[in-house]
Amino acid sequence: EYKSLYNQNKNLIGWLEIADTNIDYPVMQTADNEYYLDHNINQEEDKNGTLFLDSACDVVKPSTNFIIYGHNMKSSAMFGSLKKYLDEEYWQSHKTIQFDTIYEKGTYIVTAVCLGKVEYQDDDVFRYYDFLNAESKKEFNVFKKNVEKSAVLADKEPIKYGDKLLTLSTCNQYVENGRLYIVAKKIEQ
Repeated sequence: EYKSLYNQNKNLIGWLEIADTNIDYPVMQTADNEYYLDHNINQEEDKNGTLFLDSACDVVKPSTNFIIYGHNMKSSAMFGSLKKYLDEEYWQSHKTIQFDTIYEKGTYIVTAVCLGKVEYQDDDVFRYYDFLNAESKKEFNVFKKNVEKSAVLADKEPIKYGDKLLTLSTCNQYVENGRLYIVAKKIEQ
């Protein structure tokens, strides 16, 4: 399905779409998490950047959590419209996310809308952006507990060990280095 686009740019890893929103973009991945902050799919400099999957995520042997980053553009481009998820009515009517990798299709349901921040390296705090693979149920439950603490909105039936997750992350200036992140779990079709 994405063959012609992949042939155009071998960094293509998938496509992200949220129905009834402007989020309908290719997702890139490189070893450098900085590159697509200011480059588009054509590898041209672009202040909007492009959505990209964390370099440590693996789509061949899927990790527990795919993390996709994108800019919070005032124009609503990229992840500029994610802030609308802070409104419960909007969240309830936009819970389904389609993230297809170049290997498989995936439908996800948003379970939590969270606020966090980028922390200093030496601070011993929760970093949602460091959680990629649950090595144990205990490790997963630590992530789950911290997501619940930082959730502004959350489902009554939260994520559970064994779920495949998708996290969408963007800037949110509610505090310095603030972040808005959406946690979704994959549903079987």
